[in-house]
Amino acid sequence: MTSPATPDPLVLRAPRLLDGTGAPPIEQAALVLDGGRIAYAGPAAGLPESPGPLATQDFAGATLLPGLVDAHVHLVASGGPDLAADVPGTEAERTLAAVVNARRNLARGVTLVRDLGAPGAEAVLVGRAVEAGTLPGPRVVASGPAVTMTGGHIPYLGRVTDGVEAMRTAVRANLALGARCIKVVATGGVLTQGVDPREPAYTQPELDALVEEAHRLGLTVAAHAIGEGGVAAALRAGVDSVEHGMFLDEAAIELFLRTGARLTATFSAPNGILGGPGVPGWIKDRARPAAEAQVESFRAAVKAGVAMVAGTDAGTPDNPHGGVAREVGFMVEAGLDVLQAVRAATAEAADLLGVDDRGVLRPGAAADVLVVGGDVVADVHALQRVLAVFQDGHRVV
Repeated sequence: MTSPATPDPLVLRAPRLLDGTGAPPIEQAALVLDGGRIAYAGPAAGLPESPGPLATQDFAGATLLPGLVDAHVHLVASGGPDLAADVPGTEAERTLAAVVNARRNLARGVTLVRDLGAPGAEAVLVGRAVEAGTLPGPRVVASGPAVTMTGGHIPYLGRVTDGVEAMRTAVRANLALGARCIKVVATGGVLTQGVDPREPAYTQPELDALVEEAHRLGLTVAAHAIGEGGVAAALRAGVDSVEHGMFLDEAAIELFLRTGARLTATFSAPNGILGGPGVPGWIKDRARPAAEAQVESFRAAVKAGVAMVAGTDAGTPDNPHGGVAREVGFMVEAGLDVLQAVRAATAEAADLLGVDDRGVLRPGAAADVLVVGGDVVADVHALQRVLAVFQDGHRVV
């Protein structure tokens, strides 16, 4: 596969368009894609004149919206019943798995992902190949190995690190691999025995040092944090997003509002664990209390005005890649407005990832477009009915 030629101008028409910003839908809408960018997004009646006829594709009964963004994936894992056993043992096998899972995301309308944990540079390299046009897949913002403590959660996807100065060194080592963000494991996790998901993993000085170094080097930080103490410690350190956040108290929610950090709830992860027939019983037992607390915590955060982004934690048990449309449905069921849930999976997530020309349908933005069958505002599950996917103006699905 070589880098595709610049696509010809194209007009897309549909009964409705969601631009990703949370604004109400535009009725009887049209998009003009030109040179891999959006030239017009608005009512079909307002289409600008062109020197000649433009190719047009009409999608009856459909909704046009930006390509979806999944802010939390693990491309090297494929959703087997036990994450530790599912991650391939060699770098070559992991890279091949990442290639396959990247394609799965694109097929479901996901055109941008943030990879938050791999043993090495596998996701970084897949992302570079996608940008070069040599592999099909979403654009990838990758963290490289997650930073986790000795005896901590997911060491097989991480860089085991302890101590203040070592935290700074870990950030630099991931930057050298090509990381564009940093993932820190701030509490235990349900998939790792011997560590309590509700207990903090790192001291405050360690977290402070990691975030300070990452921000100094221009990298954002995502913190795996389940319990309220670890969430609060991560937010006090200045992380840009909290992943999971299943136990939130008033103090943690106040810190979200004070810092502007986003919450990535990842409802798909506990849903997959508890629903997966092959998932070991000990994992289900650890996941159940967190899953039971999650909806109430999420609703409290929504009510307070915490900014949300959509992330699936794809690759974890019974949680295959390409499920961000389903995650949006979970967010709506838990109390988030449909338009805000779509924003969480488009513009809000793209902004968190530092890719502000994707996740929106506006003139000048990259022409990443998802076409789904039905009215998303009336039925959020319409997001799962993919009719077409355009990436940089090329129809890829």
